[in-house]
Amino acid sequence: MSISFNGYKTEVLTFENENAEISYPVTVNSASKSIKASAESNFIGVCVTERNDLAGVQTDGYVELHYSSTAPGTGMVYLVADGNGGVKVPSSSSNAMKAYKVLKVDTVNKTVGFIL
Repeated sequence: MSISFNGYKTEVLTFENENAEISYPVTVNSASKSIKASAESNFIGVCVTERNDLAGVQTDGYVELHYSSTAPGTGMVYLVADGNGGVKVPSSSSNAMKAYKVLKVDTVNKTVGFIL
């Protein structure tokens, strides 16, 4: 039997796409365009679709991403983008703006599953 958290409160918003890529954490610029989140930045969601000049950004629900640096714990954990399409525990507490509900950490594949 396999446990899955997929589908939980999944919400996707459509943004004009500046440079967001599928499966990358996303921020929004001052023109309300979706962009790839840079290292140590907070993010609003994960790009799940790209079509023409639009990007679908999942802003709620369960996602799994690669993590870099130290493995996060489970529970409420501060995460920021790592600049390479994944997330990481912030290097400084001043960068930590949002705690996520981390439900799964796979240290073999370096993935973390959490609620946005």
